[in-house]
Amino acid sequence: VSTQSTGTGLLSNEQFIALRTKTKRKPIDSDGTKKKKSSKPLKFDVINDAEMFIDSPHSYYMWKYSPMGIWAWIIGIGVLMGVVAMALVPVWPGQAQIAFQYITNGSGVVVGIFFALLIVRLILFMCVWMLSKGVYHFWLLPNINDDKLGIMETLKPLYTLDNYYLEKERKERRRKRREAQRSAASGSELTGSAGEEVKKNN
Repeated sequence: VSTQSTGTGLLSNEQFIALRTKTKRKPIDSDGTKKKKSSKPLKFDVINDAEMFIDSPHSYYMWKYSPMGIWAWIIGIGVLMGVVAMALVPVWPGQAQIAFQYITNGSGVVVGIFFALLIVRLILFMCVWMLSKGVYHFWLLPNINDDKLGIMETLKPLYTLDNYYLEKERKERRRKRREAQRSAASGSELTGSAGEEVKKNN
């Protein structure tokens, strides 16, 4: 696995943050005079639309660290205690066992509704796709399978209707932008290597 593919995967998973220096680098003089090193710390801006990892000494990246909150610990302990309690169901009182049976039946109904909704989504998508001859893509509750969103956020928007050819054009523009970033990075590497050669000759 190459460094570029690994870094691109980390960027797409939002584990890396791309940075851009606020101050521009001063070009090296043609006569080879050495510039004084600045003692000021570098300042960065976050690049929100970065999609390609560029393996270059002039590119900067930062790890995105999100520590676990107190609610994550509370939920984890609650799940563990729930598993232990479910293992002790046979020794529960009679009324508690009846209540547990109602809860499990209700959970089964919720899971069944979820899978039925997924089937309905697929049927609607296929109907719109065939009627439009592959031009339009219709999704009911498009974010319902996104595990990064909350319960209420997965219900928004209610539906999406996308034009396949417009989406294809957007992907083409993203590809050209990635190529432009790659060519800019290679140009900066050539400039840096030329400056090092000038320093060595002096």
